[in-house]
Amino acid sequence: MSTRNRTLSTLLMLLFVGAAAQPKQKTLPYDQIYAYGMDADVSPIFPLLGVDGLNAKDQKFKSDFEARFKGESDLEISPPESEMETLISHFKSYWRKSLLDPSGNFERDLGGNVVPFLMKNYPPVRGKKVTRDSLGYFLRDYIHAKGFYTTDEVTYQGRLIDLMVWKKQTPKVYQVDLGKGEMQEVTVYFLEDFATLGWMEYATLGAHHPGGWTEEEGIYCVKKAYDVESENFKISYLGHEARHFADKKIWPDLKSADLEYRAKLTELSLAQDTLFDLITFFAENANKDSENGHQIANYCVIRDLSQKLFKSDFEASRNKWEKIGLKKINKAAGRLLKKNNKELKSIGKEAQSLIEV
Repeated sequence: MSTRNRTLSTLLMLLFVGAAAQPKQKTLPYDQIYAYGMDADVSPIFPLLGVDGLNAKDQKFKSDFEARFKGESDLEISPPESEMETLISHFKSYWRKSLLDPSGNFERDLGGNVVPFLMKNYPPVRGKKVTRDSLGYFLRDYIHAKGFYTTDEVTYQGRLIDLMVWKKQTPKVYQVDLGKGEMQEVTVYFLEDFATLGWMEYATLGAHHPGGWTEEEGIYCVKKAYDVESENFKISYLGHEARHFADKKIWPDLKSADLEYRAKLTELSLAQDTLFDLITFFAENANKDSENGHQIANYCVIRDLSQKLFKSDFEASRNKWEKIGLKKINKAAGRLLKKNNKELKSIGKEAQSLIEV
């Protein structure tokens, strides 16, 4: 569901004798930093920033991160200028507290800001009883009334309540090959002009965010995240989300981690050019103890493939995966998916969870 921005550096050959004596600039461990951010826990990032001799890019990241998370509030950096920005600022305050203190529960703080906001700015809610369950629907209706789009429900993504708001969307119908001749027709809604891309974008300073998601009427795509001619779009977005779309019709109560497990196996059964990047990303962002379905599924996928191909519990070395080869990994992922299919069908449409950590 997210994009990974990589910057390629050009090494300049210095043509003078003293070049070799130049101190090498250190760089930040972005893989670790973003893994913590995507797992909704930013406090362990602070020690990772304590590196001397950072280059300009890394120094800017450090400054921006500390400006967002080190002080009392980040509103001094970008105070809201509109009604919609004010609403989003309440979510940012909630995300900030939750990201800094994963053991805390700050939902009451969020509700304490959002309910008065709606009472003031959205007349249809006045005189209504706003409960924890109904608040998300009132928010959705308010956002639509302001000419913006949001998800069908303003609800949890992982352990945090998320908020995605955008201005423009364009539909297009695709026929998606999920492997072994299994085809799925699905409408893709391409989304543009985002006011917020949610807590993951906030936690990683824009480096990672959902690339798309599935709802009853189709799948949603953050347009700027993809080159539609790339394997990344055709497999890691279309294949992944179309698998969700198909699965939710068969098993409507299937848990997030199980849905992600099946979608990630679909990716690995089809990927060619991006296969080893996917495996590396899943291994680096695996956490069986997470409350985020993606991190749990990352762990289970790498664990189960490792047991099949290496006879080990969890293989993280890219070099070892590359020695196995594309076809063997594609086939192993397909077999795991087929086995999971068979077991879920034996339970029936009431299936909720099958994978174990």
